[in-house]
Order: sequence, then structure tokens, then C-alpha cells
Amino acid sequence: MRTLVLCLLAALSTTMSARQPTSLQSRMIVAEDGRAQSDAELATLRQGLTSRDPNVRQQAVRAMGRLERPDLIPPLTRSLGDANVNVRIEAANAVGQLAKGAEGVTQAKGRLLTRARVEQEPRAWGAVAATLGRLAYTTAADVEQVETALARVLPNKTSTVIQIDAVLGATEGLEALARQSGKISRLKPATLDGLRAAAVLEGRAQDADKMARIRRLATLALTAAGAATRPQLEAGIADADHEVRRLTMIAARADVEGREAVIARGLIDPHPQVRYEALQTWGRQLQKTSCEPVLKAVRDEDAHVVLLAIDLLGNGCPAPGPAIETVKTLAEGLASTPGAWHRAAHAVVSLAKLAPSEARARLPRFIGHDVWQVRMYAARAAGALASVEDLSRLGRDVHHNVREAAIGELVTLKRPEAAALALDALSSSDYQLVMTAARALSTADDRPAAVAALGKTFERIDGERKDTARDALNAIRDSLAKLGGPELPEPVRYSPAKQTFPADRLASLALARLRFTMAGRGSFELRLLPDLAPLTASHIATLAQEGYYNGLTFHRVAPNFVIQGGSPGANEYAGQGPYMRDEVGLVSHRRATVGISTRGRDTGDAQIFINLVDSPRLDHTYTVFAEVTSGMEVVDQILEGDVIERVDVISPKS
Repeated sequence: MRTLVLCLLAALSTTMSARQPTSLQSRMIVAEDGRAQSDAELATLRQGLTSRDPNVRQQAVRAMGRLERPDLIPPLTRSLGDANVNVRIEAANAVGQLAKGAEGVTQAKGRLLTRARVEQEPRAWGAVAATLGRLAYTTAADVEQVETALARVLPNKTSTVIQIDAVLGATEGLEALARQSGKISRLKPATLDGLRAAAVLEGRAQDADKMARIRRLATLALTAAGAATRPQLEAGIADADHEVRRLTMIAARADVEGREAVIARGLIDPHPQVRYEALQTWGRQLQKTSCEPVLKAVRDEDAHVVLLAIDLLGNGCPAPGPAIETVKTLAEGLASTPGAWHRAAHAVVSLAKLAPSEARARLPRFIGHDVWQVRMYAARAAGALASVEDLSRLGRDVHHNVREAAIGELVTLKRPEAAALALDALSSSDYQLVMTAARALSTADDRPAAVAALGKTFERIDGERKDTARDALNAIRDSLAKLGGPELPEPVRYSPAKQTFPADRLASLALARLRFTMAGRGSFELRLLPDLAPLTASHIATLAQEGYYNGLTFHRVAPNFVIQGGSPGANEYAGQGPYMRDEVGLVSHRRATVGISTRGRDTGDAQIFINLVDSPRLDHTYTVFAEVTSGMEVVDQILEGDVIERVDVISPKS
């Protein structure tokens, strides 16, 4: 990894994250990055397990968990009973990470259940419970055994005192259990009753955050179990926590008596994320009865709600006239200003579905627009219109994302024109475009030409020796297999290579912040988490200081989920190699945490995402390396294509 030059020579903080790491800790970081493939590296981690310093033991446990080797579960069992509670918490999570395969799950379940019987500290017990819930069970007996262990701490009608941290861990575990193992065994009625009690749990003001998290997780668990009830929905939409209200809108997608009134309350909620989710639910469940809430939402003060409403109108209404007039007016409002294209672009796609002739008359303005994202939406509209001529023109666009969208639409329409455009697209340096072109050629009429072109492209891209080319190479291999072409080797993993990590790097990173300045919107700041993800934090900070992110965009905006950016090609498959190792751990993907986008284990590069809401389903899969400490209101307003003007690495005094 390139040297990170940070002018952060302030006195070290008294917190652990800002201390100078020991030589052993630095060696453990390097050993973890190499996935401890040598005996010497594994010995380094084992040495850390026996350190007198609990911080070192905690780091060693975390590192061993990330190796994902079931044979390391026995050595970590002792750490489940460590004298330090933080080490025990880390050990519970690490055992879960090591539980790969049926044998690994069986081992981990047995050791964690044993620990749950004797653990007295609520936080540690909660960590054990959360880990037990997320293991990949294959039998109903396993699921029921774990459910029984977790449900015993849930509140009930006779509860007088509850252990908040234990209940928090239990609801986290039961949410994962219901979501991942619900098809194997459904939660018992008594457990559902406990979750319903947890979904309305209140407590002291100082416990408000934990109580809110319990209610959120309980609501998610009940939704995953298909056990929503009218009283739960009515209580949820009245909750003081907007995230509980938002999740209640998801729960209201179940066919529960009285849900329409609950959704209607969500549509006028003061928080835009609740209104967005309510509108999404109305569109899925009730739009066939009335489009009035959708038409009203077009005038919402929040841009994300407005764009969703425009999209939903394209799905049709009982009385189509007002919907057509609305999207016609919006489509006619297409502006030349770079940041003012979203409503018109979404509208023309909906118009193509509702009134094809009206859309055709307006489409040329979109096809010829200066902003490439507008032309990409034009391709989607042309696809809805089955306009082969327009798609063929857009398939030769100067921007790779426009070409990819157009060829993709022709493939969906099963048009032969896709093949000719795809042959030309194979010469592109954009891997997403190459992937779509390969898919288009998998059914080409001219099989010899397609096979030859795909083989030549594979050779060219393979010669570039880039980790980020893996998906494109695999797409070519798949298409050649369908065409009966030659069998090509699997892509080679060229990295990540082992890195050096100077002893003073951790302290410097702990003092650093990253300030993102967004063109026309303002700024937000990230605090790095080098204790938990040292190599990721260092890599991203290095790129930021070198100006890598300046001028790039947030190309993916998924309201009520994430925003994602940092791609030089403004798509999922254009990144900065080589790949990084994952550094997943205990930190949950809560709102304002920042993670690394991947396409499989250890495939992260420079693309980051910011969680707009709590997303526990991302936990233990994606690295969290930072959190937004200021400017989250700016993050909430970011739209697709918004430009990162610059990213500065700053000191606390800046």
C-alpha cells in the first residue's frame, strides 16, 4: 500500500484508537492482511491471544475470526471465557465468522450455547445471542434449539426487570434467524409474543438508543416471520423513532386488517424516509385501487419521494388521465442544467409506459441531451417503447453507460441488432459494457464471429492483469460456454498482496477525518475507524489525499438504503484495483456508517457506500471503515450523478 502522508502530529489521544500500536499489533495487522497463510503469521495471531493486554487479545481474536477457518474454532473457545468482557464479545463474533460449512456451524453452535448458559454479563450474552441467530442452519432442530435459547430473555406480561443489552442481542439474533432460517422452521407463538412486547419496549432516557434499536429489530423480525398484526402496526406508526415508523411501513405490506389506515398515516409522516416507505408500500399493495396518494407525492418537498412517485405512476392507475398529464408536464420540463434532469428523465420513462405516442414525440430531446445520465434514461424509455432505431443510435453513444443501457434493452427485446452493437462494444475499456456485450453475443446468429470476438476480448482483458476485470472475464467465459466455444481458464486473482503497516499509522488514522465537498450541496465529514478496519481506512485515506475521488460521482442512489460512489466509470464494475481484503467485524451497518462495496469476498476497491438507514442484513458481509460525523443531512439529499467536488484529509483542528 502506498505511503499515507498525513500532517497529523498532534499529541496522541488517551483512547485506545489513538494510541501507538505495539510491534505485535502491527505484525498482527500484516498477518491478518495476508490471511495468516504461513505458520509464522498464524503463530503471530496465536501470540496475541495470550497477551496480557486485553486490547491486543481483542485484536488477535478479531483477526482470527476473519480467517473464516472452522479449524480455528477450538483455539478461540478459551477466549469466549476471557476475563475481559470486550474480548468475550469479540470472541463470540469471531466464532460465528469461523463457522463455515455444516461441521463449522455445528461446532460454533455448541460452543456458543455452552457459553450462553454461563455468561453473566448482558453485553457479552447479547453478542453470543446475536451470533447464534445468524449461523447458517440446515435443520429445524437446530433452529428451534437456538430460538429457545434466545427467546428466554424477551419481555413478557410478567416482566419487571429486563437486561437491555441481552434483549438487544436476542432481538438481533432472532431477526437474523427469522430472515435466514424462517423457511426451515417458523418462530413459535411464544417467541412472537415476546417480539411483539419488544417492539413497543420503552425505558429510561439514557437507554433510548438501545431501546429504539430493540424496537427496530423486533419489528424486522416480526416482518420476516410474517407475523405482523394490527396492534403492532398501529403502535409502530405512532412510535417516536422514525426508523420504527419506517419499518412499520414495510410490515404493512402484509395483508393485515386496518393496514390502509396505517399506510395513510405514513404518507403524511413528518419524516421523508417514512413517507418514502409508505409510498413504496402503497404502490406495491394499493395503487391498483387509487393513485391519489401517488399523485399527491409528486409535489412532496423531498426529491426522493417525488422521484419514486413519478416512477410509480408508470405502473398505471385506475384512472390514467391525471397520471399521463402529470408525467407529460414533468417530461416537458427537461432542463439543460446538469443537476436538474432527474424529474424529467424519470417522467419520460413512465410516460413511455403510459402513453407511448406522447413519449415518442418528446424522446428526441432526451436522446440528444448533453448530460449522459439523461441519455441513459432515454435508453430505458426507448426500451419501453421497443424503439429499435433509437436504441441502435444510443448503442453507439460516446458514453459507455448509455451504450450499455441501450444494448441491454435490445437484449431484453431479443433484437438481433444487439449483436452488431455488442461486437463493437467488446473493444471498450469499460467492464460493465463488455459484460452486457458478452451477454448479447451469447445468442448471436453468427456463432463463429461471436466466438472469435469473445476469445480475442478475453485475451486482451486478461492481459491487463486487473482484479476488477474478473466479472467481465467470467461473463465472456459464460457466453462462450453457451456458444459451444473453447473453455477458457478462470480469472487469476492478482492481489491483494501483503502490505506493510508502520507502527505510527494507526494513531495518525485515528485522528484523521475525510471531508467530502459535494458540488452544489455542501459537505459532510467521515471519522475513520482504524481499530476495526486499519488497512481499509488507510487505503481510502491515501486515495483521498491523492485526489482520487475529486470529480467522481455517487452513481447509485437507493433511497432508504444506501448511496454508492467512487467509481471512475460511474458504475458497479469500474473500480480502482487491486482488490482489498475484507475487514468485517462487530460494527453494525447502522445509519451513517460507511462501507466498502464488493462483488464477493475480498473484492473491495475504492467504491464506498453510506448507509441511509439501519441495514442489519449487510452485517458480517461488508466492511465498515468509517462513519459520518457531520453533514448527514447533505448525504440524505444526494441524487444520482451528484459530483464529489473534492475530498480533503483534515486534522481535528481544521
